Amino acid sequence: MRRELEDYSRRKHTEAGYQFVNSPHITKAQLFHTSGHLDWYADGMFPPMHIDAEHNADGSVRKPGQDYYLKPMNCPMHCLIFRARGRSYRELPLRLFEFGTVYRYEKSGVVHGLTRVRGLTMDDAHIFSTRDQMRDELRSLLRFILDLLGDYGLTDFYLELSTKDPDKFVGSDEVWEEATNVLAEVGAESGLDLVPDPGGAAFYGPKISVQVKDALGRTWQMSTIQLDFNFPERFELDYTAADGTRQRPVMIHRALFGSIERFFGILTEHYAGRSRRGWRRFRWSASRSPTSTCHTWKRLRHS
Repeated sequence: MRRELEDYSRRKHTEAGYQFVNSPHITKAQLFHTSGHLDWYADGMFPPMHIDAEHNADGSVRKPGQDYYLKPMNCPMHCLIFRARGRSYRELPLRLFEFGTVYRYEKSGVVHGLTRVRGLTMDDAHIFSTRDQMRDELRSLLRFILDLLGDYGLTDFYLELSTKDPDKFVGSDEVWEEATNVLAEVGAESGLDLVPDPGGAAFYGPKISVQVKDALGRTWQMSTIQLDFNFPERFELDYTAADGTRQRPVMIHRALFGSIERFFGILTEHYAGRSRRGWRRFRWSASRSPTSTCHTWKRLRHS
C-alpha cells in the first residue's frame, strides 16, 4: 500500500518536471547552525552523536571530534544541492523532490499511531525560483495539492495561513511581511476559506497548510507550502540573472502527503479501516484516470 502511494507520487512529480534527489540521514552540526535549526528547533531534534574523537594513551584528547545529528528536515541538504555549482536563471524554477526520511524527537505523550511518529518519510520538495516566478509556482503548487487530495477522495478542506511567531523567527520584518502577503494573495485566489493562524509559522517563513476533515469530522493538517526568503540568504544561494548580475532565488518548501505514514493513517481512519479493499479499487482506477480515482474513493466511503 505504501508503494502505491509512492508510485503515484513519483508519477505526478515526473509529469510536473521535478528532479529526484537523495540526501544523507545524518550530517555535521554546522549545517544546522547555518540553517538555524539548532537555534530555533533543537527541542525537536534527537541528541547529537559525538564521533571521530581520538585520544592519546594517557586519555588526553588528540583529535576533538564533532557532533553529528539525524536530520529533522530535508531543506538544508537541498540548499547544498542548489549551491553545489553555479546556477543560471535559465534553470529556474528548479524543483527538487525527495522521499526523505526525517527524525523528530516528539515527546512520548504526543506520539500516536501513524499520525505522530518520530521517524517519518516526507514527499518533500523545494523549489528555487525568481521573485517574478514565485506567484505562478505557488498557484501551480496549490492546484497540484488539491488535485492530489481529490484523487484520494479528500474533498472537505480549508486553508490555514500561519504567520510569524514574534519570539521565534529569522530575517527581517519586511521580508516576512512580503512573504506573508504573497501567500495570503495566492490563498485568497483559490476561493477556499483562508483561516489565520497567528504565530504558527516555522522560524524561516510563513506557511499555507491544507486542513482536511475526515469522515468523522476531525481536522488534520495535510499538505503544506512555505515561502522562504531567509534560507537563500543564510546559505548564500545565488544565480546569474539575465542581465549578468548575481541574484538570490526564492525558496518554496512543500509537502503534498505531509508524511507517508500520517497520510496513510488518515486514509485508514477516513475509510473506517477499509484500506485493503480501497487500495484494490484505487490501483485499478489510478491506472485509468485521476477522475475515476476520485470517484472510487467516494464510493468506498459509502460502501
